[in-house]
Amino acid sequence: MKRLASALLGLVLLTAACSGTDEAVPESPASTVVSPTTSEAAAATTAAPTTTAAPPATTVAPSTTAAQQDEPDGEAADGEPLDPLDAAIGDWMERTGAPGLVLAITQGGAEPMTFAWGVSDIATDTPLTVNHHVRIGSVTKSVTAAVVLQLVAAGLVELDAPVAQYLGDDWAPGYEHAAAVTVRDLLGHTSGFVEYAFDVSFYQLAAPRLAEQISPEEILEFASQYGPVAELGTEFHYNTTGYVAAGLLIEAVTGNAAAAELRARVFEPLGLEHTYLTPDEFPPEPTANGYVGGTIGYLMGPLLGLTPDNQITHNDAIFVDIGTVPSDFARSAGWTGGGIEAQIGDVALLIRGLFATGILDDDQVALMTTGHPDPANSYGLGISTDEILGLTIYTHGGGVPGFRTIAAYAPAFDLGVALTTNLLGLEGDDDVGGLLEALAPILAAMN
Repeated sequence: MKRLASALLGLVLLTAACSGTDEAVPESPASTVVSPTTSEAAAATTAAPTTTAAPPATTVAPSTTAAQQDEPDGEAADGEPLDPLDAAIGDWMERTGAPGLVLAITQGGAEPMTFAWGVSDIATDTPLTVNHHVRIGSVTKSVTAAVVLQLVAAGLVELDAPVAQYLGDDWAPGYEHAAAVTVRDLLGHTSGFVEYAFDVSFYQLAAPRLAEQISPEEILEFASQYGPVAELGTEFHYNTTGYVAAGLLIEAVTGNAAAAELRARVFEPLGLEHTYLTPDEFPPEPTANGYVGGTIGYLMGPLLGLTPDNQITHNDAIFVDIGTVPSDFARSAGWTGGGIEAQIGDVALLIRGLFATGILDDDQVALMTTGHPDPANSYGLGISTDEILGLTIYTHGGGVPGFRTIAAYAPAFDLGVALTTNLLGLEGDDDVGGLLEALAPILAAMN
């Protein structure tokens, strides 16, 4: 915990930039945290829009020990006052109904400090631990962008070349701008593609085949037939479609599977031993169970034909239990736009590693953070950037059925933070960005 004190100002500034919104709608491109729900939301399921009443007791797992502590009524088991971090997380869990939470912090290349609270499985009361793998959704986009930018640096890809140069003329069949969409458009969300994660027709496509995978080519065909929803090349419209196309581009240029390239170019150099890109590869057990609540779950249920058998009550809140719903469609729909699953310690190492380890040079970092056609847009090519008291903050978030994540890096303090809850459907200040901001003074005061 002493290393947290050295991150005092950096963490406060970083978390001040982190705010979240309801996963039911994409966030504003000007938001510090750019983390709309990825395509995996197509497998989210029905739940009443209640978001209250998680138990105040928490499961605390410093480092990788995952030791459980029951701490009711603001006191530890020995009657001492709760640690402020535990108390804050307990209050947040009680207010939001979130079953569990994992947190990781790393600075200067040190092994991450990792923590866990709550449960992975409500029905069995299985504690959530830092060894559980969680789904980090659109944080995946930052990794995919990094690999594409590495290929640009190697002279294998040109940012402003048409995608058709690498994938062929029929790469987006029927899309009127297919011949003109550039690689930069894919990474900067200016391709005009629909965000299929928010489209009713995509949920209808998913409903009868939740136990089947969907291919990247099918996703591109779906989005292409939808037609453009934004002005090509200039108008920011967040979409996972472009990042699925970027995955196919990686494969076409290298001749290797996208998962293999992400592993060789990012995961292995950063020492990430617990990170996987589904559906090419899946993490071993344990994997955390996820839940969907709030308005997003309530609205998606009827589209997917789910029943009360897919719901579970958790201290008067009704959630969809993702573990009762086939996950094949969901875990394939995100791919290079939202498919990474990892242990939380790896996520903190990942977000720091993209900027502080040399896997991207200065030119590539500049492209990732500021390479958008509209310089006023806070989203570059794979990361969102903001200035807080003159300090630069890099961040990306993600939301998929059952999980909500934020990952952030403050270069001035070489500080990486990652936070995941196994509940999708949090709203406003109760989302993970708001929680991280609220925790800043507590984390900074630890010594």
